[in-house]
Amino acid sequence: GQVAILDATNSTAARRAMICKTAREHSPRPYGVIFLEVICDDATLVAANLRSKAASSPDFLGVPLEAAVEDLRLRLAKYEEVYETVKESEGTFVKLFNLSSKVMANMCTRPVVMSILPYLMAMHVGARPIYLARALPSDGNPQDGGSERLRTLSLEGRCSAQSLAAFVEDRVNTYWQDAGQPGQPTTVFTSTLPRALASVCCSGIELEQTSALNPIDHGVVGEGWWDVECHDDMPPWKEVALNDPKFWESFNRDPLHCRFPGGESYLDVLRRLESLIVQVEMCTRPVLIVSHITVLQLLLAYFRGTPVEEAWKTTVPKNIVFEVVPSLGGSFLCTMHTLSPYSAPYQAEATQMNWEEDRTSGL
Repeated sequence: GQVAILDATNSTAARRAMICKTAREHSPRPYGVIFLEVICDDATLVAANLRSKAASSPDFLGVPLEAAVEDLRLRLAKYEEVYETVKESEGTFVKLFNLSSKVMANMCTRPVVMSILPYLMAMHVGARPIYLARALPSDGNPQDGGSERLRTLSLEGRCSAQSLAAFVEDRVNTYWQDAGQPGQPTTVFTSTLPRALASVCCSGIELEQTSALNPIDHGVVGEGWWDVECHDDMPPWKEVALNDPKFWESFNRDPLHCRFPGGESYLDVLRRLESLIVQVEMCTRPVLIVSHITVLQLLLAYFRGTPVEEAWKTTVPKNIVFEVVPSLGGSFLCTMHTLSPYSAPYQAEATQMNWEEDRTSGL
C-alpha cells in the first residue's frame, strides 16, 4: 500500500475533521486516516526533550540554550491553550504516553495498522549501537553447489570471527562505560546457516537464530553458479544478466517486486524482516546482526533511510562491520569498520558517514 505521513500538530478536533474529510474525498479512491498522538506529562521527560530540541534545532542556531528552552516553553503553552485530545468518536488512533511506557489503540483493525502498532510500541530514545556484518568466509568453493548452506568457516573465517568478537567487545565495553552503567549481554541475531552461527562463535554470548535473516531464495536462477556465499560485494548481477537475460530484463523494471522464479522477491525478504526490525528497535542494549548480502542490503536501506527499490545495488564488503547509532531527529549515524581477517584485535580503520535522510524507507 501507499502511506503518507502528515507531520503537523493537528491539535484541534476541527482540524482533524478537515483532514478526514479531505482523505475521504480523495480520488480515485479514498485514504484511511490514522492519528498518532504523543502525550508526555512527565515533567522530567518534557524538560529533557525541550533541552534536546533547543540544542539540536536549526531554529536556535546561535541562540543561548536557556533562551531557546524558554522560547519552546512559550510555544508549548500556546499549543496547550487550544489542544484537544483525540476522542474515540474520531476514528482510528494510537496514543503513546511518556515514550511508549503506555500505548492506547482505538479501532486498529486494518492490516497496515497491525504493522504500525508493534513498531510504535518498540520505539524508544536509547542510543545503543547496532552492528551489522556479513557471515564470514566458508571452507569450500561457493561455486561447487549443493552443500554450501552446510559449510562452516575457513581458516580465514575463523580468524575473522576472532577479530569480530574483539571489535564488538571493545565497542560495547566503551558504550557501557560512557553510559555510566554496568555492562549487559549483547543481543545477537544470526541467520540459520552454520556459517553465520560460526561467525559469532568467539563472542561467548547467547544468540537467536532466525530464518528472517536467511539470504534471498533466488529459485532456479543461478543454479550451479550462484550459491549463498558471494565472492564480490554484491550478488552476481553480471552473471544473472548474461545467463538469464529475460529474467534480468524483468528484474530491472521492478527490482523490489520481481520474484525470482521458484524463489522470493526483495519485497518478500522485506516482509519477513519486519518482525525482526521491531525486535531490534525494541532492544535497549547493543545488538549484533550477522546475515548475508541481500538481507543486509535491505537493513542498510532501513538504517540509511534510502529507497528500498535501490537496495539491490548496495555494496556489502567482506570483513566490514557497519556500526549504527541513533541520532537526534530519528536518523542514524553509521560508521564502517574494516576488520583484519588474519589477526585480532581488530584493525581500527573506519570511515564515518552520517545519513540524515528521513528514515521512512518503506519498511
